Amino acid sequence: MKLLVTGGTGFIGSHLAEEGRRRGAEVTVLGLTDRPEEQANTRLLSGLGAEVLSGSITDADLCRRAVRGATHVFHLAVAMREGGKSDEFFESVNLDGTRRLLEAAAEEGVQRFVYCSTIGIYGHRAPGVTREDSPLAPGNIYERTKVSAERQVREFAAGRGLPSVILRPADVYGPRDRRLLKLFKGVSRGRFPLFGPGAGRRHMIYVDDVVSGFFQACERAEALGEAVILAGPRPCTLRELIQAVQEATGSSRYGLRLPLMPMLAVSGIVEDVSRALKVDPPIYRRRMDFFWSDSEFDTSRARRVLNWEPRVELREGIRRTLEDYRRSGLLASETQEVVSG
Repeated sequence: MKLLVTGGTGFIGSHLAEEGRRRGAEVTVLGLTDRPEEQANTRLLSGLGAEVLSGSITDADLCRRAVRGATHVFHLAVAMREGGKSDEFFESVNLDGTRRLLEAAAEEGVQRFVYCSTIGIYGHRAPGVTREDSPLAPGNIYERTKVSAERQVREFAAGRGLPSVILRPADVYGPRDRRLLKLFKGVSRGRFPLFGPGAGRRHMIYVDDVVSGFFQACERAEALGEAVILAGPRPCTLRELIQAVQEATGSSRYGLRLPLMPMLAVSGIVEDVSRALKVDPPIYRRRMDFFWSDSEFDTSRARRVLNWEPRVELREGIRRTLEDYRRSGLLASETQEVVSG
């Protein structure tokens, strides 16, 4: 296997590249190297023998160079949390960049193209249990471009014969995840603000389970042409997630309790003003979705076509994530917290 991972300097992508090397694959990573975590992942993967190409999928020449010789492609590069960016920016990365990569993969004769989509395309508040064929309700430009990019993947599969699989991971967490780091820090210090009652369902999935799903998508003929949800063993409420982090960190302190609806309105206004001023907003709609979301997902298709099942329960995953944060110095150890407190 010669594996290309786009977005491979990011959280999930770095784990996929690492697993590829563990399996003996020749691995090329295409990703940005601007942020400290991207630079750390670059050092890690380079040390494992992966080739790291620094750049964006908006660069057509770089895309062709990255795909050259690849037998399998995991496409994760994406514009995601850039709250102050224009719609055109998201489209240039998530649509134009994806099309460039698909074109290069089709020309190269790639054996399997696995596209990383998102459960966000179903919206953030879905009653009951969501399945692959549930109605789509993308609520922002990121989610709308993911829907359109899925359509591109299907077009290349049908028109160019590119063997493809679409995966839709739920809320991914684990070592190297900087998104939940703020939650861990806030909870451990008793300063994490809870907007609303925390009763909304979240379907977390540990990163190792996502990685196994991607590699199963490479190997299973039944997966070809499918769109598949990947989610953890069971959903939890936001309050239960916070409690799991409290138990792991040993914190019994609570942060502020604040009303949710006013902050949803404020975040929208701040994001719109920041976009007009061309600055990054301190708070934006997608960040508040963390408190607003309420969804649960059915993984029966993944079990059937991928022969896959999630194995890591929430509390075990939280424990492993905390260990990584402390080992890497991102979060103070219990001893340091006692001394500093």
